[in-house]
Amino acid sequence: MELHESLYALGMSQGRELFNDADSLRGALDDYLDEDSASTGDINLLVDAVRLGAFQSMNTMLDSGATPDRAVAEAGARLARDRGSADVGGAQWALAVLGYAIGKVSDEQVRRYRTQHMSAPQPPQPGGAPTALPPQAGPAVPPVGQRPADSGPQQTAPVWPSSGGQGASGAPAPSPVGAGSGGVPSYGPPGGFGSSAPVPPGRKRSPLVGILVGLVALIVVVGVVVVVIAVNQGGGSGGSDDPSAGDSSSEGVDVSPDAINERYQSVSTDIATGAAITSCTAADTLAAGETEKIDCDTENGKLQLTTYQSEQGIDQSRTRVVDYKDEGQLSDPVDSGYFYLYDPSNAEDPSRKVAELYWDSKSGLQTALLTAGDGVTSDQLVNTWKATNPTVDEPTELYAPQLQAFATRFSIRRCERIPTLYGGELEEAECAHNGNHVWVAQFSSDHDFKTYRALAKKLAKQDGNIVDRYWWNTNDSSQTEQGKIYGYIDESGNGVLYADYASCLCYFQAYDNGEGDPNAISGQYFSSGES
Repeated sequence: MELHESLYALGMSQGRELFNDADSLRGALDDYLDEDSASTGDINLLVDAVRLGAFQSMNTMLDSGATPDRAVAEAGARLARDRGSADVGGAQWALAVLGYAIGKVSDEQVRRYRTQHMSAPQPPQPGGAPTALPPQAGPAVPPVGQRPADSGPQQTAPVWPSSGGQGASGAPAPSPVGAGSGGVPSYGPPGGFGSSAPVPPGRKRSPLVGILVGLVALIVVVGVVVVVIAVNQGGGSGGSDDPSAGDSSSEGVDVSPDAINERYQSVSTDIATGAAITSCTAADTLAAGETEKIDCDTENGKLQLTTYQSEQGIDQSRTRVVDYKDEGQLSDPVDSGYFYLYDPSNAEDPSRKVAELYWDSKSGLQTALLTAGDGVTSDQLVNTWKATNPTVDEPTELYAPQLQAFATRFSIRRCERIPTLYGGELEEAECAHNGNHVWVAQFSSDHDFKTYRALAKKLAKQDGNIVDRYWWNTNDSSQTEQGKIYGYIDESGNGVLYADYASCLCYFQAYDNGEGDPNAISGQYFSSGES
């Protein structure tokens, strides 16, 4: 009996609620499984999936109508991130095993994820998962509303951005190919292109001491040829049998625009022309799993193109690039092809990092990363990306099934994705309800969710707890608490209502139009039987 089949039998004999508690699962696995059934590392991975909430997240997505592949992929990526690991394939395998144990993932899917897990190279594990920075008051912007922020002893907090400056337009999502024809949400302030980036001087190889690598005897039909390989200043790479060692040869790589366009069709159909490439250089050294890396100068900054040996390389690339720790990110984590934008204009410290736009193709085993040059905004980076005719879509609608269900539950409509406005958020959108502005978002961790909830509670307390209660589902006879509700008045006199849903780490924040009455807003969303 294989491991996933053993866990299915364990759930049938002891009850599937066993998989909801990490300590109980650990004890049951230690008692039930034979020593040869699973390694200690695999058991730790399964227990961590429950302990860190990834299993619960996957279950919620499945219950909300997500496909098993999407739920496993998204929850697995979260688990790898929370464990501080680059082994996304292993995390997805653990979620697939647990999904099979509760009857929601097929045997075929488990075996596919197991193959990826068993064949994946194990990279060195970095430190712990990043922790979101505590919010600090930022500069005031046009008064549409006010977000909770750590205001210290003052009775104020930074206001939300207006719907005109950084909100998304109502343009339809671009088509998968030729996305340049669609509308572009406005992510940052307008501005002209920066000066063209200078072309860096040609790369030079480091001087190498001449080393006699060895004599290799090749037995062929006609005889034996002895080849002596000498590594000198103009020579190739050293002879290492370690598969993790990088390939230091860039000889023979065609970096002409036509050749790049032809080789990188999986990420964009016109990458060289669309990005306005001025020069490119093949990397001298390749990391483990890479087969090619090209660094280019473009009109707006830098472009890096990478080809990998396997899907494991794509997963590890995503883990390195996609960062939910800070505000300002807009992502569409579709497994076939990711889109990720970092917009520094939404960050607490815009000078810390420049704008970046990453996208990839899992089937093509290729990634592309645009990095803004001096003075180049995220809007300009998006325009450059669109000009390449990318094969992935720009996110314009709510992505997570749980967040979609949450917005639908409260009749929140016309949601347009925007870069996140608070650290630790997976996604955020500006929406509407009864003519009023509403923001909805989902956090990546329980810690970030509860930190933001505490800030909303603090602002409500400062205004005399105008609204301070919880809500429940009227169809639940036990009236179990589903989430908190807080209300306060912002600096501009707008009434603000915050409400959240703990099981999906979601919240919405609604504003009136200057009436300053959070209770009236609450009446639009909750009946007396719900709160």
